[in-house]
Amino acid sequence: MFQNSGYYFLALLAASIAAFWPRYLSKPPGSIDTYTHAHAVTMIAWVVLLTVQPLLIRWRRRPVHRTLGALSYILAPAVVITTVLLAHARFKAMSPLVFLGEARHLYLPLSGAALFAIAYVGAIVYRKVTPLHAGFMVCTGLTLIDPVLGRVLAFYLPPLPHTLYYQAITFGLADLILLRLIFAPGDDLTTRWALKTMLPLFIVAHALWFTVAQSETCLPFARWFRGLPLT
Repeated sequence: MFQNSGYYFLALLAASIAAFWPRYLSKPPGSIDTYTHAHAVTMIAWVVLLTVQPLLIRWRRRPVHRTLGALSYILAPAVVITTVLLAHARFKAMSPLVFLGEARHLYLPLSGAALFAIAYVGAIVYRKVTPLHAGFMVCTGLTLIDPVLGRVLAFYLPPLPHTLYYQAITFGLADLILLRLIFAPGDDLTTRWALKTMLPLFIVAHALWFTVAQSETCLPFARWFRGLPLT
């Protein structure tokens, strides 16, 4: 089912260049903080890994696939850590007034990092069961749709009537892709189990953005997180 997924992640990598060009790639490196650079490097490396790994299986280069897969033990935690540190650095730098207006947006990187971590743990737990491993790995990539597509929509298309429409599109697309994979033709019930496991987690995490995150319920957590001595 996932032999061609590398091509889709290659398209995601190309979209990432467009998404991060205006406020990152087009800027002098020295004008960007270290946390942003670290996060960008780890995320690009992860998408490259997602692009190459299924192609190596398709080309019957399993030894190389396993060698690169071992790098994920370092790379995946780095993705989560740099995501959390970058979020902390940005929200810590905000003035109290700006923070009050932006606090709800902390939910986006943290929930994305949580979904990524859960999917990756599943991929490692079932690393010897190829269909399950592949299904969970694809789910790590689906967590990147929002930060990439959301920026493409914001930078290159006319503004939407409300900011929540951006996540309605990006989250909706990720959930629809999961559903499409679950009901894709084929008899690989093992792979579908991985996807069916992640789908409710995606839906709940995405639904919370439109409900709990938009209220003041998350404000105490955001203040607590901002006050941590992380950056």
